[in-house]
Amino acid sequence: MSGYAWVDGAVIPRDEARISIDDFAVRYGVACFETMLARGGRVFRLSAHLDRLEDGLRAMGVEAPDRAILERAVDETLAANGLTAPQIGASVRLTVTAGSGHIPALNAAAAPSVIVTTDPLPPLPAPPRLRVVSTRIDAHRPLRGAKTSQFLPYLLARAEGRAAGADDAVLLNHDGAIVEAATANLFVLRDGTLHTPTLDDGPLPGVTRAALIEVARSLDVPVVERTIGLDDVAQAEAILLTSSIAGIVSAASLVAAPPEAPSHLDWSTRDPEPPLISRLVEGYESLIRDSCEP
Repeated sequence: MSGYAWVDGAVIPRDEARISIDDFAVRYGVACFETMLARGGRVFRLSAHLDRLEDGLRAMGVEAPDRAILERAVDETLAANGLTAPQIGASVRLTVTAGSGHIPALNAAAAPSVIVTTDPLPPLPAPPRLRVVSTRIDAHRPLRGAKTSQFLPYLLARAEGRAAGADDAVLLNHDGAIVEAATANLFVLRDGTLHTPTLDDGPLPGVTRAALIEVARSLDVPVVERTIGLDDVAQAEAILLTSSIAGIVSAASLVAAPPEAPSHLDWSTRDPEPPLISRLVEGYESLIRDSCEP
């Protein structure tokens, strides 16, 4: 864990960071956040992350801090933690709360807090084992396009998956359609085409999700955004997960307990991985280099 954080206008030691007990993030979980990839001190697709953050805050009735302040906060936190040298990768977490107040009404909150933390990138994950869990995502929930601090359903889903021996959870909506993993968007590779849940079914509109779609289309790989059921993945060549920190990761296996189907898909013994996946990963890495390298 890096030693410094940016809190409300200043870089301070991370273990000295404080937030009001009356902040709406504490009282009601009212805040938006973005987890972002930085390389060489530059955040990949920072504008897209800030667009989503601002849209979420606006939907909460919160006036977002000036974008220049947010950009400065990110830059200063990366610099304070020594994460700006070329080729150094970092995880950046930017949180903006609704502000503080004593009345349970959004217009009663004032002075939003801005918090930025940065950490070195963790090691690349092994191909994750996935498990379909009982937690359901409401495709029509408020602020479904925002990353909010009301993250408990995803934490519960991941805990359920890990209790069953998996590394991550796959969540369905109330109609039984695949939505996403607990901390990643999901793609199914089948017959040379990428299939991913339509935003109408409830997944977060991930920045890395959008980047993979862009890369695939630049490589003339068809991408279909549609409703995906568990029966659709029975013949999958691969399941790909996308997130800002892990990038593009192939799943090792997927398990769904009865009465769901399929019951068990296993790609862990596959050798080699489909070459198309390598092309997609290389294309994504090229996007990062073009964005982050001087």
